[in-house]
Amino acid sequence: LNRNRPRLFPNQNNSSSEHTNMMLSTAVRVAGRVASPAPVAVAVRAKLHSSATAGAGKVNDVYRPGVPMRPCSETPGFCSRTPCICADNAESKAHIKKVLADHAEREWSPEEVQANTEKHAMYTWGMQGAMSKSAIQMSRADGVYFIDTKGKRYLDFSSQAMCVNMGHSASQSVIDAVVKQMQELPYAYPGISAVPIRAKLCKLLSDICPGDIDHFMFPSSGAEANEAAMRMARLYTGRNKIFSRYRSYHGGTNATLALTGEFRRWGVEPSSMPNVVHFFDPYPYSFRWGETEEEITERNLAALHEQLKYENPKDVAAIHIESITGTNGVLKPPKGYLEGLRRICDEHGILLVCDEVMAGFGRSGRFFGFCHSPTVVPDIVTFAKGINGAMIPMGGVGVRSKIHEHFKTAPVGYGSTYNGHPVALASAYAIIKEMLERDIVGHAARMEVHMRDGLQMLQDKHPSVRQTRVTGLFGGFDLQKNRRGDFLAEVHEPMHPALAKFKQATLDAGMFTMMRGHQVFTCPPLISSPAEIAEGFDILDRCLHHIDEAMED
Repeated sequence: LNRNRPRLFPNQNNSSSEHTNMMLSTAVRVAGRVASPAPVAVAVRAKLHSSATAGAGKVNDVYRPGVPMRPCSETPGFCSRTPCICADNAESKAHIKKVLADHAEREWSPEEVQANTEKHAMYTWGMQGAMSKSAIQMSRADGVYFIDTKGKRYLDFSSQAMCVNMGHSASQSVIDAVVKQMQELPYAYPGISAVPIRAKLCKLLSDICPGDIDHFMFPSSGAEANEAAMRMARLYTGRNKIFSRYRSYHGGTNATLALTGEFRRWGVEPSSMPNVVHFFDPYPYSFRWGETEEEITERNLAALHEQLKYENPKDVAAIHIESITGTNGVLKPPKGYLEGLRRICDEHGILLVCDEVMAGFGRSGRFFGFCHSPTVVPDIVTFAKGINGAMIPMGGVGVRSKIHEHFKTAPVGYGSTYNGHPVALASAYAIIKEMLERDIVGHAARMEVHMRDGLQMLQDKHPSVRQTRVTGLFGGFDLQKNRRGDFLAEVHEPMHPALAKFKQATLDAGMFTMMRGHQVFTCPPLISSPAEIAEGFDILDRCLHHIDEAMED
């Protein structure tokens, strides 16, 4: 059989002609063109001889069948841009010269910004048409304020969704640190380099993190950090399932949206990442576990323990939670909750992962949200935003010694191009030292009383304000549409008309804060003064009549 089988490769002791004839014979038989094979054979033989001889032995001519690859400038219709930016001709050079002239250093008018934003830019999450038309044209910032292109100043009362903990103005020490790093080493491939700034930041974090959380990795965002944590947990434990709460948000990747419990998860379902199990929070939207914090903790954890039994706790790698719920309501856990969760994890060999992307680095008046439960040390902690005031994209994962010890001899299973980017690390190193020098975390704790006063004033004066809460400078309140306590709207629904009026009124009055459904966030930068906090609550007070007037009773 082997002796009679057509040899398809030239090194099988066939002559080139014999090889070609065998291929043609086989091709014609397969095609079923027995009646008149000659025209086909002649055409194919000519093509094969052409591809076998043209440019033989030259660089980039190994792949012979088909048409050789050509630059897009030589391929009609290949490049949709005219003139082609890749072409080496006079027309292309003239076009490049025009592009550079159009983008010469100058101030763009607000009209140019709006037109090009609507034409070319895309926004996160929402409907692009409405978002591009309503977006604030931010041009510069100063402290707790930002300024638009027309010179109007806005008090930032949500720290741009809890990112700019240190305000909008970078201190000179941070600027100097970033510039110095860019001058010395602007990038290092993360898997093979030991950069001094990474060693310094890791040592600094190990000095301030509780317990034995003393090994760190630095992805580019909170979502990436949470994804890395999930992967580490599964690899470390050899288990598959991860538990996460319903009132949670952990990031915008497919995996972290699967981990997320709130409505933004719906867009990736059926989930591309299986084996995520959601469980109820201590504070659900529509029912209560009990009347006291102790009752709430006991009954909620009992329900979780029951659910774990159904899911086989020996197949659960981690319980992954926000230590203080962020965009789903700013909810500090009830007394004893984290302690009880820690005991459940220890009982079943499950890792406790705390997502500190929003709560971390001083937002709650403690360095981390879980620090409000002093005896609790998570196995893995994730963070972003506050670590460097979001001045450069950056996230982080911290693990306990036992986990790091495991990965000394096993692949950690996670990496990314910008992991441990030296410039981002330099900004974080400078900002954390500044936070310690200025006692920013202590200041956030001391400002809580002013936040409480402002929230209490709103609750006392406005029937639409159902309930308020704050921890440090991490606060917010819920709006109701009637005195029975029904929420103004669900968080996944389009903005209620009354909330839209209220939001526009606050913008007109010179304040920006995040609102959705029935929730309004009060989370000013950690550097805020009592006067600036009072200014924010004064604006909210003056604008809340739009919600009061929309109440059903």
